[in-house]
Amino acid sequence: MRQPFLRALFQVLPVCLTLVACGGGIDKAAKADIERRVAVMSPSGLFFPAPSAFVPRPLAIGQWTQHRLTNAKGEQSFVTYKVVDRPSDAYWIEVANESYYGKTVTKLLVAVGDRMHPDTMEIRAIKLKDKKGKISEVGEPALTATKPAWQRAMNMLAVSWQGLPQEAMQVVAGDFAACFKARTDVNWGGWQAGATTWMHPAVPINSLVRSTGIDRPTSMELVGFGDTGATSEIP
Repeated sequence: MRQPFLRALFQVLPVCLTLVACGGGIDKAAKADIERRVAVMSPSGLFFPAPSAFVPRPLAIGQWTQHRLTNAKGEQSFVTYKVVDRPSDAYWIEVANESYYGKTVTKLLVAVGDRMHPDTMEIRAIKLKDKKGKISEVGEPALTATKPAWQRAMNMLAVSWQGLPQEAMQVVAGDFAACFKARTDVNWGGWQAGATTWMHPAVPINSLVRSTGIDRPTSMELVGFGDTGATSEIP
């Protein structure tokens, strides 16, 4: 079964952003801040009952999620997804990646279309903010040149979770009953990875509760989320 595009896209984005950030070496202050935040984390104690539907929640301005990532080296980072605006029929979605190497932000203008059909989804614009705060925009022809790679992620779209096994999952953000469990295979520019994912429609944007690498020791864990309060970091 193909898996939701937005979840697959948001799993691969932190990897790409971390690769970009790694160029300048580890930032000692950034590393210390992340390790301090991880050290004080504790389970929220919140409980989310079994899903009553088989589709993700609709996107809405203000939604946000934050995940803690652990890479194959044991380095930890945070990735925050935010829905910050909706011009016409598309959404501006920001992905902020805070790693040992600094903070980067990617802003994507995504026309969602029909989430049952990946060929109706389109990325119309991309803005970037590097770890020094410099903002740039991916224009033509670069945007056109990268569209085949984005389309491969879009082709993984399948919003229905019917037929998937269900399993409880406890993470920092809470205890989620009867999550939908599936294998996700990501192919991005020759980079391939497999993961086991747990999804719950109580979680906005990507529904992702936890993801664990199959062939490498990587993971993503939900540490917080909300329906309001998301603000943009890129004009």
